[in-house]
Amino acid sequence: MNTIKEHDAVLWVNLTLIGVAFLLLFYYVMMANSVTAKNYKVQTLQDKLGTLTEANSLLIAKKLVLENSASLLEFARSASLVKAGNILYIFENKNFAQR
Repeated sequence: MNTIKEHDAVLWVNLTLIGVAFLLLFYYVMMANSVTAKNYKVQTLQDKLGTLTEANSLLIAKKLVLENSASLLEFARSASLVKAGNILYIFENKNFAQR
């Protein structure tokens, strides 16, 4: 038969295990909330970046419309630029050229 001391010990062990389980559950909820909040912030920043990229593209398009070919030709002459012809591209992305 269980004595009172054994019964109290079993009760304390059970309460301790319930307490540990509660703490682990609390930790899980807090970490899940933290991850969700960070993912929300990342998504918000990605949306903002997309909006700003689109606005930048529109502004560049407007800038190109405003620059007329005559002013570009005048700039090329003043900077002693020459028309490129017979270019051999040495990279696939065609950012570099060699004559």
